[in-house]
Amino acid sequence: MNNSERWHLLEQAERFADGQLSETEAATLDLRLREDADARRLFAEALHQHAELKFDKALTRDLLTPPAASPQPQLWRYAFTAAAAACIAMLAGWFLFGRSQQHTVATLVKAQQCQWAASSLPTVEGSRLPSGTLDLVEGLATLKFDSGAEVVMEAPATIEVLDPMNCQLKRGTVVADVPPSAKGFTIDTAKAKVVDWGTRFGVSAGDDGNYMVQVLEGRVDVNHKGTSEVKQLHKGQSMDHGWIKSRLNPEAADEPNRWQPNVIVDGGDGWQVISTAFGRGKDSYIQTNGKSDRDFGSDPFFRVKLSSISPDLCRKGYLAFDLSKFAGQKFNDAELALTIEPSDLGFASVVPDSIFDVFGLTDESEDLWDENSLRWNAAPAHDPSSEVKHLPDLTKVKLLGRFEIAQGVNRGTRTLRGEALRDFLNADSNGIVTFIVCRETDEKQRSGLVHAFATKENRGKNAPPLLRVK
Repeated sequence: MNNSERWHLLEQAERFADGQLSETEAATLDLRLREDADARRLFAEALHQHAELKFDKALTRDLLTPPAASPQPQLWRYAFTAAAAACIAMLAGWFLFGRSQQHTVATLVKAQQCQWAASSLPTVEGSRLPSGTLDLVEGLATLKFDSGAEVVMEAPATIEVLDPMNCQLKRGTVVADVPPSAKGFTIDTAKAKVVDWGTRFGVSAGDDGNYMVQVLEGRVDVNHKGTSEVKQLHKGQSMDHGWIKSRLNPEAADEPNRWQPNVIVDGGDGWQVISTAFGRGKDSYIQTNGKSDRDFGSDPFFRVKLSSISPDLCRKGYLAFDLSKFAGQKFNDAELALTIEPSDLGFASVVPDSIFDVFGLTDESEDLWDENSLRWNAAPAHDPSSEVKHLPDLTKVKLLGRFEIAQGVNRGTRTLRGEALRDFLNADSNGIVTFIVCRETDEKQRSGLVHAFATKENRGKNAPPLLRVK
């Protein structure tokens, strides 16, 4: 233990004795003390010293008055101090050992790419968990309940751990894997009660009360609260109570757009930044599954997916940037930047680390597409009858590069830079360039995650697609 760690532990001991530790701080401290003998020793010494100073009021009295002739007051003082120290020692004992005996119901067995918010429970991988709340803002977290049920939280998600057979999903998505020993395991949402009968299933729920239940294996019973009806769902079946509709028809934020449509931003050191909101810029995506009658040009994000299991659910993203202000100029360097968005569609735990391809449209006759009329049956470099639904027509595009998003990651930025991108921009002759974004990585089973990226309609929240040129 170095000096910084010692001082931090002494500060925590003082705050604990004064009752100023939060539940999360107390749980984290408890875990450390149970695993570190040196920390326990220092913590106990600090509490003993705190007891002597805090409870011996005679110390300040003796500084102002001469000692009495009789030794009785001194004996009483030290007896009182010893009693106070004993009380604090008992309090420390409760903290060190009593809390470890606190009724726990689950274990955080895995934390992958995790970032946490205001959780009341320990968030260290391997921690034992009593009842309380976990708030996951990024990544995947696996809880194993003492009943044997495993629940994977997919960020962003908030869950309340109740007991070995029950939890409540406040918001977000979880996937539960329930062995025979845990039949009857229950996940509650604001408006539904989902009871498992030895299976694997996913539940999504929103703050608005909308929810969806999908069975991957086995059977579950779903009771919509406020009714007596219980619906049985088996493998491949789902129950959607407004969830999919609210996610497929998202509303853009009301905040003003941070990216003015007719401005190119000075990025410093010779760099200039263009967004899809500039000039003739645009961004959207296309989707199968009979969605040819609807465009997605007004959505606050574009979605991308590959599924050989459900080929009618493939999606591809389209972006265009207006380069007319750079007519006659050549670029020395260039970088494309995309901002990842939570899509709220599909389960991240059934899609591994994913690779994405970025293609440049070389057939300039197709650059003038309209984001408000882009359809699966009418999109640049796209053949709706092709068996390879997730890729463009390779005779009309050029592969510019790839990037990766790790499993469970739903925030951050991915960039593409290099000679291929620069040369593609320099070959432009009509003042506008189109990019097509595709996912190469397949899902392992149905209902896999649909990845999403912010568009220019994502006002006030995340940056739209950006093209930096130099």
